[in-house]
Formats: sequence, C-alpha cells, structure tokens
Amino acid sequence: MGKQMVLSEAVHKRFGRLEVLQGIDLEVAPKEVMCLIGPSGSGKSTFLRCINHLEKIDAGRLWVDGELVGYRQQGDKLYELGDKEVCRKRSEIGMVFQRFNLFPHMSALENVIEAPVRVKGENEQVAVERGRAMLDRVGLADKIDAYPNQLSGGQQQRVAIARALAMQPKLMLFDEPTSALDPELVGDVLDVMRQLALDGMTMVVVTHEMGFAREVGDSLVFMDSGIIVEAGKPRDMLANPQHERTKLFLSKVL
Repeated sequence: MGKQMVLSEAVHKRFGRLEVLQGIDLEVAPKEVMCLIGPSGSGKSTFLRCINHLEKIDAGRLWVDGELVGYRQQGDKLYELGDKEVCRKRSEIGMVFQRFNLFPHMSALENVIEAPVRVKGENEQVAVERGRAMLDRVGLADKIDAYPNQLSGGQQQRVAIARALAMQPKLMLFDEPTSALDPELVGDVLDVMRQLALDGMTMVVVTHEMGFAREVGDSLVFMDSGIIVEAGKPRDMLANPQHERTKLFLSKVL
C-alpha cells in the first residue's frame, strides 16, 4: 500500500439502482500518469470523484498515499471521517474539472490564493508569492490581475490548474480538462499537463485526447459500464487493443 499513490480494491458506487462502478481494482504508482478513457457514462468521472471523496463509495476500499479515503479503520470496522478531516485530506489532492469553476469576481491571482489562505490558513504574503509562481508555471505571469471574463477558456483552465497546484498536492486529478475548450486552445493546457508529468507529478487523467495519452501516459485504462475492460501501456493498447469492446471504441475516436 505504501508504494502506491492510489490503490483501489473492488470499489463499487451506485446512484439509486444504477451501479456506476462495479468493482474497480487499480493501482497508480508515485509519479505515474494514468489516463482513463471510455464512452460517456462508463464511470470514469465518478471514479475520479471517489478518489478525493467528492463521492462516497458503497463497497470496497480506496487509499491515497497509504491512507484510506474518507474513512479510518479500527479493527475490522470502518468509521467515516468528519467533514473537517475529509477537507484536510482532500486539500492534498488537486482536481481540475471540465468547467473552470473560477470565482468571477476575483482576479486570477485571487482565485489561486483563496484556498491556501482560507482552507490551509497560510500567510497571505507566502500564498501570493507561490500564487505568482504557479501562474508563471502555467504561462500566465502577465495575467495575474485579469478577471475570468477577460481570459480565454484555455487561460481560465490554466488558472484552474495553477489554483490546484497552489495547494501543493501530492496527486492531481483531471476530469476531461480540455473537453470544454475550443480546439485551438487545447494545446496550451496539454502543454502545462505535459510539463507537470515531466516534473514528476502523479496524475490521473480522464481524457479523450489520445495523442496526449500515447505521448505522456505511463498507463492507459479503458472503462465501460462501470468496469475496467482493458489496461496496459498506452502505445501498445492504442496500436493493438486486445478486447473487442476496446477495438470498437478506439475505431471511433482515433
């Protein structure tokens, strides 16, 4: 367990009668970039949200960096953590959504420093220095005073990435971060993610960008109907998928 950044054992999640995750077994090593692909409704985004306890799992176990997600174990029993402890652990996991979710009344820098100051109680001057550094890291050093409505979609998504990085996470989760962007803006966001991977950030990425998965991913997981159908090295899987369902899906997206 201690060797894995993410360890999922037989994770189930249902919404009413619909079983969205049907026993997910998966491991993500430190510094690994895992890409999750599959049709809409296959459970990819739900699994991502389970990793940081935005969704509670119904069965199984999930660990991040050796600690159970959302629970503590005493003997054979699981006890749900309180909201404060869940928030503290969630602050160690960065998440970037399809939509940027920036505060419209705050500048780029204010958006980036909000969580470190409010959630972590950081000194504002320290947070501002790191916030500037994070915006520089995503190529937006000249946009620190700009408001979201003054930024393109790609720039807003890069602010969202800087905001997640400002919390100094041990793990980054990306939920289709380029799907809401105009095609010409996708490259800038993927470049930032590519650099994060080179810097050794552990990442789990739900994506439709097969080129990114092939070039940057260390592992590729194809999900459908709440199960893992096939997993392997991205180049091998994309070039020669073994499962008929994977072949059918890739034939439509490649």
